[in-house]
Amino acid sequence: MNSFEQESRLFFNTYKRIPLAIDRGEGCYLISQDGQRYLDLFGGLAVNVLGYGHPKVVHAIRSQVDRYIHLSNYFLQDPQVRLAQCLIQHSKYKRVFFCNSGTEANEGAIKLCRKWSKQVGKTKIFGMTNGFNGRTMGALSLMDRPNYRDGYEPFLPGFDQIEFNDVEDLRRKVSDDTAAVFLEFVQGEGGVVVASRQFVKQLFELREKFGFLIVADEIQTGIGRTGKFFAFEHYDVRPDIVTLAKPIGGGLPLGAILGGEKIEDVLSPGMHGTTFGGNPVACAAGVAVLEQVVAGDLVKKVADLGNHIKAAFEELKNEFSDLITEVRGQGLMLGIELKKEGASIVDKMREQKILINCTNKNVLRFLPPFILTKAEADRAIAVLREVFQSEAS
Repeated sequence: MNSFEQESRLFFNTYKRIPLAIDRGEGCYLISQDGQRYLDLFGGLAVNVLGYGHPKVVHAIRSQVDRYIHLSNYFLQDPQVRLAQCLIQHSKYKRVFFCNSGTEANEGAIKLCRKWSKQVGKTKIFGMTNGFNGRTMGALSLMDRPNYRDGYEPFLPGFDQIEFNDVEDLRRKVSDDTAAVFLEFVQGEGGVVVASRQFVKQLFELREKFGFLIVADEIQTGIGRTGKFFAFEHYDVRPDIVTLAKPIGGGLPLGAILGGEKIEDVLSPGMHGTTFGGNPVACAAGVAVLEQVVAGDLVKKVADLGNHIKAAFEELKNEFSDLITEVRGQGLMLGIELKKEGASIVDKMREQKILINCTNKNVLRFLPPFILTKAEADRAIAVLREVFQSEAS
């Protein structure tokens, strides 16, 4: 019995696995158990920004494991302090809370908003249509997507959704009773859809009018993915709360909440907590990741390489206009929307030893490691062109 057959007997049926048995990772590549090398262009779904087996991250993990793997959060832990200092230095926010995942970060942010709103008499929290904020009941309450929500009703009271990028719907729904609005500046699972400047401008103007909190869900976009340290920096705005995860643990489970002046004193001991959040090994890895992203000027590289790839994708759109609807995204978070479902293209790319992802059924999503070279990108683009040719013929 092979591993895939064993899985069907052992696990809840929650994942549609890629039919590859992976032995190890090296740089931007995954090596299968039969020795085949695959260029990985979605990197653990935006997690592995330094690729696989980066020596600085591996060294940080090994060094911390030799000291201690876990301590209760009753103890102050220097890896947490060092990572918090790094995040505050580069974000200029006031406070940090560490958790285990992006979903937990959003759940904690909901609690922050609720606690703050009790002081000011506001009750309504909004998410966005087509958004994705996680799989807990709080995160699902922010969302409207039936493929994630069906069967889990009823959801938390006091939640609703604003039509993403619809300024008129935004104006209709927010009011004096609004406590918070959650926004992905680039919707990842929703198909790499970028927030419009007009929508963001109106949202922040309404915050000034009604005095609510804005929470930036930067779980997929944060730490340089879009060519800025945070995606919201493309708009010259500053949210009140930022949620992070994916890259900050170097591949280990880690999430974070950053908070500004409005909410820095909302919590006190016992009001929120976690057993494993801020694990010292994950935080040590996170310090190494941030140091490499900053010292290696990788955010600029992401912007430059992203522009190169996006321009090539636009050429493909012009060449295959019967197949491609739109090219979207920023930095190394790019999407190609197709006029058909994308599963066959993902399969054909994998046959050519290149791994890409399809989200929202018809959007090819590219989330490669920041260390991807131009030569590797160009090879992937050439193979993608060949696959599109085969699909169009």
